[in-house]
Amino acid sequence: MEDHIQELLNRYQYSEEVKESAAFRVLFGGEEAKQIMQELGIHSVKTIHHWVADYQRKIEQGLISLPPMSEKQKQNLEALKQRNKQLEKALEEANLMILALHTMIEVAEKDLKIPIRKKPGTKRS
Repeated sequence: MEDHIQELLNRYQYSEEVKESAAFRVLFGGEEAKQIMQELGIHSVKTIHHWVADYQRKIEQGLISLPPMSEKQKQNLEALKQRNKQLEKALEEANLMILALHTMIEVAEKDLKIPIRKKPGTKRS
């Protein structure tokens, strides 16, 4: 009985490389999730969509940078619009992160009396 359960678990486990490759193909290659599902023998198209969402989250968190666009994508107006949205969202996230970090530094320096920033006019020893 345990062998059967282990076999079922192993059947639906995919490497990170397979997950990222499938997500990349959907997001940047313009391929259909259903086509990739059939090609790779994945049990559900929802699995591919889940991987795409995870990959997008990683991009938004800065864990993965956006790859350069291909020449074909550069000629496609919809692909350019989508890239523009992705870059605007990444910029917004980066600005929020910068604001949060500056706020943390301010709190540390003022409230906790922890010197972090180099003060003007200080000399190195």
